[in-house]
Amino acid sequence: MSNEFKPLQDDDLLRINNLNVQFRTAEGVFKAVRDVSLSLRSGETLGIVGESGSGKSVTALSIMNLISNPPGEVAGEIYFNGRDMQKLSAEEVRQVRGNEIAMIFQEPMTSLNPIHTCGKQIMEPLLLHKTYSRRDAKAGTLELLKRVGIPLPEQRFKEYPHQLSGGMRQRVMIAMALACRPKLLLADEPTTALDVTIQAQILELMKDLRQETGSAIIMITHDLGIISEMCHRVVVMYAGQVVESGPLKELIRNPLHPYTEGLLKSIPAITKVKQRLHSIEGTVPSPFNMPRGCSFQPRCSYATALCAEKVPDLSQVAEDREVRCWRHGGE
Repeated sequence: MSNEFKPLQDDDLLRINNLNVQFRTAEGVFKAVRDVSLSLRSGETLGIVGESGSGKSVTALSIMNLISNPPGEVAGEIYFNGRDMQKLSAEEVRQVRGNEIAMIFQEPMTSLNPIHTCGKQIMEPLLLHKTYSRRDAKAGTLELLKRVGIPLPEQRFKEYPHQLSGGMRQRVMIAMALACRPKLLLADEPTTALDVTIQAQILELMKDLRQETGSAIIMITHDLGIISEMCHRVVVMYAGQVVESGPLKELIRNPLHPYTEGLLKSIPAITKVKQRLHSIEGTVPSPFNMPRGCSFQPRCSYATALCAEKVPDLSQVAEDREVRCWRHGGE
């Protein structure tokens, strides 16, 4: 059940127990993440999928300890490498962030510093967390620029973010995240601004990092194609909650939650050219006016009177398989 704290396992690199994140705004309290629990082992890639506003990015920011209080309020447990991230000092968090945990942010233009060159920003974590000389840090930075597919790395090293295209800026962000070969890489829509060829290169680079260092990856995306290419397990989020989780192949072959089923049906099939695309009716509810009962029930074709009255718990229905739905127990 979702209100039970799960014990930390010896092989867990990351364990989140009952994470709740809310923001106090002029309109009221915005509950961005509600009772999210998940785990991740070294060398594993976990996909978090869902529509915009489902709480994916806020979950990642909470792991990085980047939710400001106020207006944000974080409750629950986040253990990384055996340490409670909520109880670390500011200095300890700085030592972890960028070194042991790195994040590729969704918007590179707002994440990169406009007054520093791209080269300096990639070098910074190497100089801060590693024992690199400036000469070695520059050589490592140029190699990273090459690996993420940036042409003329010597020139790009000296340029500022505004001088690069959106795709180039995104690759600089990826180079920064990979610089210290982190134990955990959080990738928030990492290939959104990239063309298909560069996207494939970046995904291959992440796979190489995982194989070379045993790094774990959390891949946050709405693109189920990327999920199927990269991930071992998948967590599906809707309206701030986990609605289903399980091994990738099992979840794709047999989706249990109606929302997961709708997401998979919406993927166009190459073999069915004239088939009309499936869509999930309705819209994601406002966080300030959540429906009573199951948050998905206003859009669900399987909804019953019980769904409109009570919120189902996240129930374990098989080994490593959980779902939040009354059709599969719900409590």
